[in-house]
Amino acid sequence: MNRKVVVVGLWSALALAACGGGGSGTDAASDSASATGSSGAGTTGATGTAASEVSTDTSGVSASATGTDTPPTSGETITGTTDPVATTGTGDTSASATAETSDTTTTLGSTSGIGSTGTTGSSDTGGESSSGGTTDTGVVEDPLWVTPNLWYSVENKLHYVMIDESDGSVVKLVTSTITTPLVDGFNGLTMLEDGSLLGSRVLGGVGTQIFHIPEPPVEPSMIAVDIIGMVPDTLLIEALYTDCKGLVYLMDSGVDLSSAAGNRLIRFTGDYLAGDLNYQVITDLQNATVADIDDLGPGIDAMGEITDGAGFAIDSGEVYLFDYNLGTGKKLGNGGTWGSHALGGPLFTDKKARLYLLDIDARIFEAHPVTLALSPVLVTGPKPEGDAPAGWSGLTGPLTECQSTLPQ
Repeated sequence: MNRKVVVVGLWSALALAACGGGGSGTDAASDSASATGSSGAGTTGATGTAASEVSTDTSGVSASATGTDTPPTSGETITGTTDPVATTGTGDTSASATAETSDTTTTLGSTSGIGSTGTTGSSDTGGESSSGGTTDTGVVEDPLWVTPNLWYSVENKLHYVMIDESDGSVVKLVTSTITTPLVDGFNGLTMLEDGSLLGSRVLGGVGTQIFHIPEPPVEPSMIAVDIIGMVPDTLLIEALYTDCKGLVYLMDSGVDLSSAAGNRLIRFTGDYLAGDLNYQVITDLQNATVADIDDLGPGIDAMGEITDGAGFAIDSGEVYLFDYNLGTGKKLGNGGTWGSHALGGPLFTDKKARLYLLDIDARIFEAHPVTLALSPVLVTGPKPEGDAPAGWSGLTGPLTECQSTLPQ
């Protein structure tokens, strides 16, 4: 089966000042995230120089650390098997690991990546804590919405990544098993304001299945998901995205999963959780400078605030500064493969927003939002039981309060 190799993430207007710079090199762990091909094998050269670089910007975006911490080892046990970091970089890998006997948790020590500055900053998190937060209206927010965390899904697994609020490092990766049969395709994912996850599975010739996980587990579990239905018109949807107002957008990949022909940014118009998957077109992207978009996520502006209309797009690991209102962008560098997500400053004690990338081998990095320099590997997810690449998914997490610039 051809496996799709393309990534997207919404990033930072701040990166305008660094177009084309800083996205290549080698990090302190000599890790590289590379993939080959486009639709079935992808073209990614995700390398970065991160651990030895120290940024002195004061814009509120995450700065790089000194690189004195030790990255996780490649032989770390993730889900009951020893999972060495893959080195082939091909987009159509075969799972060589044996079937997992149980889902487990990987717990890591603190490995301060690019997001760490050596200080914890203010302890005032605006009422946010691991037990949830309270809004000005007295509404208690879901704990997952007010703490730093990331999610991705491949085949019948859902992966939760707990992020340390003090330095942005990975605390642990938890793998759960999805018991509900889903379309065997690339996975899109977005977190809703109640902390639930809305997912998509796309397969050429079949279309896109939408599903919902009301209560994503933070401990290893066997979970059933709610299948909502298929997107009308047999659209090929590769990415889902929740904007600053809680509206859900989708990336329509048009005639195929590898070119810009027919690409559109669309938005659900009805109660999608109740099965209304009708949509409206927001932006025509087929004349955009990015060939294809695989993961939508928030951006980080010059003040370090989260944005939704201006950000980053990734096409097979090529990262672009991108305007989703106009459908235009400019290449900045390389990083990751398919997944990216920015976590807002209010989720961290130092108030700095951080960008994370997921590569084809399910390695998660922190990426500097200006230079694209990569941290050492923060964690490596498990190999699938089937033939999908380990990182065949978008990446999502909570979205902090922000001002929407997308058309309403």
